[in-house]
Amino acid sequence: MDTAMIAASAAISGSAVGALGSVIGTWITQRHHDRYDLLAKKIAHRETLYSDFITEGARLLVHSHVSNDTDPQKLVPLYALLSRIRLSSSADVLAKAEEVIRTIITTYPKPNLTSDELTSRALRFEEDPLKPFSNSCRNELDGMQGHLLSNRKKSHDG
Repeated sequence: MDTAMIAASAAISGSAVGALGSVIGTWITQRHHDRYDLLAKKIAHRETLYSDFITEGARLLVHSHVSNDTDPQKLVPLYALLSRIRLSSSADVLAKAEEVIRTIITTYPKPNLTSDELTSRALRFEEDPLKPFSNSCRNELDGMQGHLLSNRKKSHDG
């Protein structure tokens, strides 16, 4: 082989290796970006789900304190949210959500609170069954966000 052929082969091989390195680097970066996006979407989905559960739970909790009407139809939206929580959330969040529903159901037959009693309890945050659920959700979301941030840092460092 003459030197021109060797030089040409070396140039082509070097270009191929460089291009392959670039393609692999781009693939790895895109893969990390896709994982980051997926986790960010999961966090946003759970935040919305937990917020919806808290809103519906609070509405029914107040209703259970001022009414003895245990119309099962009123509980359907909350049970639907509970089922969605079962699909994606931790066992701790699920257990706290189930406890909220148990509290609501067992509150209906109790004597109703007056408006003043309800206000007094609300101002003292007395017996807030949504608090353990909210704390559990916050812990789960904080863990997910920490994982998200550590993945983002790794992809920027790497």
